[in-house]
Amino acid sequence: MMEDTIRKKYGSKVFKKRIPLSQEIRKTIMSLLFGLVLITIALSIVFLLNTSNSAQKGYVHSQLQLQNEELENINKELQLKVMQAKSMFELEKTDKIYEMGTPESTLFADQ
Repeated sequence: MMEDTIRKKYGSKVFKKRIPLSQEIRKTIMSLLFGLVLITIALSIVFLLNTSNSAQKGYVHSQLQLQNEELENINKELQLKVMQAKSMFELEKTDKIYEMGTPESTLFADQ
């Protein structure tokens, strides 16, 4: 009977039993702490992943620098061998100079 009068006065709304404020505060604090812990864990994981990736990239970079230096040394050695092979002394040693033709005429350019 009391319920009927409440429904007539306030419409078809049915009111729930009130929860004490201390319980709502406790529930809110727990959900905020849970959210804070989750955010802290997520940020820690992201930080650790970024740190390990940057360390790995640094290692790869230093390895590539070493490889580049080795390749530059090999290039210098090969250039030295090419210059030695082209030198007149080496040509005379292998008799390649005699196989070369002599020029028919010599022209000098004037300045």
